[in-house]
Amino acid sequence: MTETEKMTKFERKALKMRQAQAEYREAFREQKKQERKAQDCQKYMMGGCVLKYFPEGLNAFDFDEQEMNRIIACAFSLKDVKNMINTVMKERPEPDAENGGEEVAYDEADINENETEGEDDSEGEKA
Repeated sequence: MTETEKMTKFERKALKMRQAQAEYREAFREQKKQERKAQDCQKYMMGGCVLKYFPEGLNAFDFDEQEMNRIIACAFSLKDVKNMINTVMKERPEPDAENGGEEVAYDEADINENETEGEDDSEGEKA
């Protein structure tokens, strides 16, 4: 008799359950990895935009996070910027037409929930 034949039915089911849990954890880790990769791409793009349009002679890296938050908050409070955001939003194509009805954008609640689950984010980012 082989080792698996000697196992009781309960032990075989327990082994299958542990294997399924391991597969689930691996799939969950892979999904988190893909989400982090997409978020990192977005972060790099946003950082590039800030650097690209920062006033000449100044470097965005010379400011700490609080200072940058104040600068960006002030810029986004301008009426022209708000109007441009609304214009861009209106010109955006419908998600149904682009990808067959699947929603692409992350919900802010989902992002916050994902940060608390799973593996630790060592960068310690603040939203």
